[in-house]
Amino acid sequence: MTAVTSAPSSQNHLLILMCGIAAVGIQALMLSPMLPDIARALAAGPVEIGIASGAYGVGVALAALLAAPRLGQWPKRQAMQIAFAVIAAGLALCAAAFDWRVLVAGQFLTGLAAGVIIPGTYALTADLTPDHMRSRAMGRVIFGWSVAMVAGVPVAAILSDLVDWRGTFIAVALISAVMIFGIGLLPRAEATAASRPVPYRRALAVKGIPLALVATFVFMIGFYQTYTFLGDHARHLHQAGAWLGGLIACSYGIGFGLAVFFDGFIDRIGPAKLMAAALFVVGINYILLPFATLNLWTAIAYPLVWGLVQHVGMNVLVSYIGAAPAAERSTAMGLFSFITYVAVGIGGGVYGSVYAAYGFFATSLAATASLWVGAALVLLFLPKTVSSSSASP
Repeated sequence: MTAVTSAPSSQNHLLILMCGIAAVGIQALMLSPMLPDIARALAAGPVEIGIASGAYGVGVALAALLAAPRLGQWPKRQAMQIAFAVIAAGLALCAAAFDWRVLVAGQFLTGLAAGVIIPGTYALTADLTPDHMRSRAMGRVIFGWSVAMVAGVPVAAILSDLVDWRGTFIAVALISAVMIFGIGLLPRAEATAASRPVPYRRALAVKGIPLALVATFVFMIGFYQTYTFLGDHARHLHQAGAWLGGLIACSYGIGFGLAVFFDGFIDRIGPAKLMAAALFVVGINYILLPFATLNLWTAIAYPLVWGLVQHVGMNVLVSYIGAAPAAERSTAMGLFSFITYVAVGIGGGVYGSVYAAYGFFATSLAATASLWVGAALVLLFLPKTVSSSSASP
């Protein structure tokens, strides 16, 4: 594993990696507020725009699955630079779209690149960080998602009003181009943990990883099956416009960012000891969330609490998987990203019919049920340390 030469250098590395996650987060999340304008410009209907929106997630999941066995073999820095170049090209293609199919192609291309950057960033963070500081480092890096949600996405929406949606795609493409040079400032001498691709079976043979991935699935599907429909539910409940969805997203992002102050606690206690409790507490959140939406002010304020507990839970999962042996770590992180975006598809797709038929209370309580099942499994069976199985090749 690459050693960190000095504390200031380490902080600079984490800042660059956080900016990388923020750059990916902006281009992943900015499409939603621009969809009506894009639909009008491309003469596309809801079905076509839905396909374009989903193409990104499909690209991420596919790339994460295919790249996972090779991430430990590739020099992560160079792989991430290439991926940011691909994102810039994909966003430029979206900007030039004259048909909804071109937009789908651009979104799919950016998703493929993000499927390399996201697990690569988490794995590189673990590589560059001492074990006793891993959760704090991971927390600082995933803070990039909060930056994207609180600052990047609203700015992109405003920019879309000022220069139109094509200009917004170009602006975010330029951010990705800048990140090519930013990633180049990371350490050049990176030890490659694996001389050959690490197959999925080897990563899954690491004790604790399969159950941590199950926990990841219930955690992520719980989030996406509720977050996807929360804005629509709150807007209809309070007869409000898009501003309410924006405030809810901003409140959630602020809470997600504030939770960075709890990351040292995760290091002290250990992610294995906290995982079951984290899943259980996030499950309680989904019981409270529907009741919080009944009042306009709590609908806006409560997502701050949700964002806080969500950050802690996500950091626990990423830190636990990041503690895998160096040879298997990148493959495990790739599987983490793959499962996350499978949850995106299921949360928005399958639970759409649940939301339509039974409402937000039902989807939220279903999230609680899945998280509590995961918490029980973790409590009963999760090893306290992540270690390679003796059966591993």
